[in-house]
Amino acid sequence: MSASGAPPANGTFSESASVANRPVAVQQRMALAAALRSVDPDAPTLCEGWRAADLALHIVVRDSRPDLMVGQQLPGWKHRAQSAMDRLASRGYDYLVDRVKAGPPPLFPQRWAPVDNLVNTAEFYIHGQDVLRAQGGDDAGEGQASARQNVPAQHVSEQLQRALWGTGVKLFFPLAARSQGRRITFLSPRVGAVTRGRTDQQPMLVTGEPQELLLWASGREDHADVEIAYR
Repeated sequence: MSASGAPPANGTFSESASVANRPVAVQQRMALAAALRSVDPDAPTLCEGWRAADLALHIVVRDSRPDLMVGQQLPGWKHRAQSAMDRLASRGYDYLVDRVKAGPPPLFPQRWAPVDNLVNTAEFYIHGQDVLRAQGGDDAGEGQASARQNVPAQHVSEQLQRALWGTGVKLFFPLAARSQGRRITFLSPRVGAVTRGRTDQQPMLVTGEPQELLLWASGREDHADVEIAYR
């Protein structure tokens, strides 16, 4: 179902005119909130060990309390940081999803569209798919619904595809080539091709739509609709 509680008529999370005209990161924030709203807090995600409620908490902390993320890594602050996160979680799932939708507090740098688009577009798309594709169905085909909970797919616009492609080229594709230990060519027939990895490594070709390549490169290999060829 949608964030309003009613299932979209066409089975996809299509943006309204007002949302579609907003920056692409804002569109993906709305889609992520809708995906979270469509499942129970205990619903699985593709993030190992995380339920939907854990993912929502992660986004809220990332948005507004990044100090807690740092604190969890510091021996002297780990307990305090965890206590603060527990207090946030105790506010309930609806509260967390509302916070995800609302975004960071005023004056935070993510409120500036160029920063928001840079750091959040891919993050929110990937996490939205972490919710949708974990619900017993495959969200690879637009308009397909989850077999288990009838969770709708997300429409992927050309604008979003190009944004995800750009982030993949700059960040995710090089990291994937390094983790795979291969020279990988990422090919999206309607967008372009790019090769990452050392020239002395075994070549590999991964073909798909930009969003599928991004999911594959971010470690969601089993849930991405791509074709792989070893050359």
